Amino acid sequence: MQFEIFKQEHAQPLKYYKFKNTELGKVHSCIPWEELEKLLPSSEGKSGRKSWFNNKGKLALMFLKSYSGLSDEKLIERLNTDWAYQMFCFRLLGDDEIIRDITLPSATRSYISSIIDIDELQYTLLESWKGDIDFSNLLLMDATCYESDVRYPTDVKLLWECCYYVFEKLLFKFCKELKIK
Repeated sequence: MQFEIFKQEHAQPLKYYKFKNTELGKVHSCIPWEELEKLLPSSEGKSGRKSWFNNKGKLALMFLKSYSGLSDEKLIERLNTDWAYQMFCFRLLGDDEIIRDITLPSATRSYISSIIDIDELQYTLLESWKGDIDFSNLLLMDATCYESDVRYPTDVKLLWECCYYVFEKLLFKFCKELKIK
């Protein structure tokens, strides 16, 4: 008869302990994943293709993107080859699995930004890190969060947009409502 010191279901692989002792693992353990996951709607039972990551993994991918400073393509390349990045995102890939979608970080960013309440996210992080933050009244944001495709409005462009709006949006709408041509 063999005595068990630790139950088999509580055993963690050696990679987990190696990961927890790295800088990336220490960052991972400082983030309140369960509280952040509650800010996103449940993805269980949804139809369509199964997502590569659960909600915690999607949020982790965004933290990892910011932490690593890699482009979307390089981040996916690193995710496919680095088990520590995979553990950070709560998803160890199988030997036969590879993420081919290089737009995954961008699509995840768009999904999260359309759903999550940023004030609630910041409040959750602040509550979790309250004892560790010296200046809680200071806010720093990454410039990549803002739209970069803003054009300079010239007179001609503004005039054209006004004409387009009047004719395409208003005129046809009123004609339809008044039942005239």
